[in-house]
Amino acid sequence: MTTDLPTLAGRTIIVTRAAERAGGLTSLLIDAGATVLEIPVTTTVDARDAGIALQEAIDNIERYDWVVVTSPEGAHRFREAASRIHSSQQHFKIAAVGTATADAVGGADLVPQVQTGRSLGESFPSGSGRVLLAVAESAGTDFEIAARGKGWTIDRVTTYRTVPVTPSVDRSTDISHADAITFASASSVHAWHEVFGITMPKVVVAMGPMTAHALNELGLENVVVASEQTLTGLVNATAQALESR
Repeated sequence: MTTDLPTLAGRTIIVTRAAERAGGLTSLLIDAGATVLEIPVTTTVDARDAGIALQEAIDNIERYDWVVVTSPEGAHRFREAASRIHSSQQHFKIAAVGTATADAVGGADLVPQVQTGRSLGESFPSGSGRVLLAVAESAGTDFEIAARGKGWTIDRVTTYRTVPVTPSVDRSTDISHADAITFASASSVHAWHEVFGITMPKVVVAMGPMTAHALNELGLENVVVASEQTLTGLVNATAQALESR
């Protein structure tokens, strides 16, 4: 069992991450002793242009002073597309919205203390160059607005889309027996609401403030927000919330 996490032994936790991305969170929860119910309500798919805009940006990477990534999935897709960039072209710096995103892109020069797009925009330096912003189709504009206000030209490129999926079997009994549910993105909150409404366990844990805000908009007020916006932080917050009950 992972020693730096409070125990989740005897607890049943719902994971709502996209099936292809749930493995890391599921493993951490199991290591902490939990029984995990994976009920993915979203999946990730390619951008509508099949990655053409991203590849065009990569082909012209020398024009960019910064590359900004705001999710692990977007970071992974950028890193994969950029794998053939020659070292002589890699003069750009990388900013990531959080530590998990920084890890996915292979390291970052700037990660804000509060891991949100708004905080990244606030901590971003002033400048007059060009920034490649590689994001999900549904990503917000907080960073974009702040960076433009500091003088930067922003090229926003969609790297992927998150689309809702409906579970193939009835999960209402599973949900009623679970101790807690975790949400890692606002898109998963919206997708869950489309399928299940606000039916969920009493303990609801959000990875960050934007995800918590999406839950608050549904009328859920006692949302636990992970202080560290990583998978480990999400597990830690879940364990601490249940430990106090």
